[in-house]
Amino acid sequence: MKRLLFFVSIVLSLASASAYAQGDPLSYLKKQCPQLTSMYQDDLVNCHAHYIMAVDVSLSMCKYENDVLPALRSFVKALPVGDKVTLIPFAKTANDNRMGFDVEITDETRSSLVDMMGSLYPKGAERRNSEFYDTDIFEAQQSIVRSIQQNAQYEVNIVIFITDMMHCPSNNIDRQFNKDEESQMSTLLKASSSAKHEARLFALELPQSGRPEGYVLPKLAELYSKEWGDKLEQVQVPQNSEALIGQWFDKQKDRIMFTKLQSIIIKENKANPIVAHTTVDIDGNVTAEVKWSAGKLYPKITLDTTYIADGSSFFLKCNKDYVKYSAVGQIDEDKLELGKIKNKSLFFHHLSDTLHFDVSLPVPYQDEIDKLLEGRPGPLAGATEYKDRLIWTFFMPLWLTAALAALLLIYLFLVLKTALGNAKVSFKGKLDVETIDNEEIFSGKRITGLKSFVVGRGGNNGFGLTADWALTVKKVTPVALSLKKAYFKWEKTGTGYVSTRDRKISGKISPKNTLVKLSAGQNKGEISHYITLKYFPNSK
Repeated sequence: MKRLLFFVSIVLSLASASAYAQGDPLSYLKKQCPQLTSMYQDDLVNCHAHYIMAVDVSLSMCKYENDVLPALRSFVKALPVGDKVTLIPFAKTANDNRMGFDVEITDETRSSLVDMMGSLYPKGAERRNSEFYDTDIFEAQQSIVRSIQQNAQYEVNIVIFITDMMHCPSNNIDRQFNKDEESQMSTLLKASSSAKHEARLFALELPQSGRPEGYVLPKLAELYSKEWGDKLEQVQVPQNSEALIGQWFDKQKDRIMFTKLQSIIIKENKANPIVAHTTVDIDGNVTAEVKWSAGKLYPKITLDTTYIADGSSFFLKCNKDYVKYSAVGQIDEDKLELGKIKNKSLFFHHLSDTLHFDVSLPVPYQDEIDKLLEGRPGPLAGATEYKDRLIWTFFMPLWLTAALAALLLIYLFLVLKTALGNAKVSFKGKLDVETIDNEEIFSGKRITGLKSFVVGRGGNNGFGLTADWALTVKKVTPVALSLKKAYFKWEKTGTGYVSTRDRKISGKISPKNTLVKLSAGQNKGEISHYITLKYFPNSK
């Protein structure tokens, strides 16, 4: 069986030619992807393809000249201006620029290319040239790859590989690729993978003769699948089938335009990726940094959900401001406060769970995008990140809790210090009592270590005397929680009259009020004694 390998690119190009020749080339796309076709109509007009036609012109393939050439000529005639054609005739050697077959399509070059195809196959005496006896498919592959790399500016590459797939590099011996050829071919394809952009693979199979064990199409399909990631589609065509080949090309016209739109959408799909990263701090606050800029394909972004993996003891209380949050054009905020991770119990917990942060790029034509991407991944939608750290779950942040705890410890220390200090406080000072006639009764009487004492009538601790009045000095100890220091208070007790010159009958003795002068008597109008209390708060 002779096999005609048309890589995706070729089929697409052939199809596109027919499409331009027969009415509106976008009619099929308008049915399949109406919204995207309308959006990218101008881009489609300006999306040009590179068609690489590798044609086996060895003697064994000459008998198919009348089947192949009419279809190729019809295809080239229908190509739009701006597309490019590289024709690679090969047998024992390959020439990727033979007879000027490497041209961009214009009205002039199209006609020249069609005419020059008449000299593609060897004629007459030329057929007796040993160059045309054998077929080296490895040489053809090198020329294909070289052409792709030299024309990397084309988003769509269409490769037409027409051969019986009988690898006979010398002595007309049909054989498989050897290990060295396989390795070199794999390296070549891998090197050209970034330049080939979008392509589809087809094999048109014509009847062939020869030993089937030498048929290398399966190995080529394996290599292209591995290095380019493209599936090779095979179509069997009977011998003497010029019309069927032309019809097959015509059926592919829609797929060519589909691939052009596909290449545009794939490029747009990669143009503005979403870069998302989430952070969890010690208090469980979840923030996200999202880098994204709108494009023609995706003008809007939406933050959908943020959640902790199922089965976790933690839960996420989302910030309502970022539930179904949307931005058009770009996200203006550097950090998004998504919410707070909490636990069913308080205090420290070890977070060891996956945090999900889902982002979407909602568009009304998502089904059309999915159809064109054919299973390729869309933009990274959010972030799924494993978090392993301690989390403080409390109604106050850790820094505030720690600050309040420190203040509480300081306060308790001060309370204890105040209580111990107040317990030690006793009156230290001296007492002077004299009569109204300047007769001294107590002159510099020292008072030490007393917490209360009475002077005058009923006096204790040696401060009693015959009098109609009584003065009591006693310690007052405030509650330690108030952090106030103990002090002493004087007041008139019992009968009689005791007062300061401003007529007070009680008062505070403290470090700020260390000297108290009093008048005492039976009543207010009968002063009989003068009393002076001197307080030494700092004495030991």
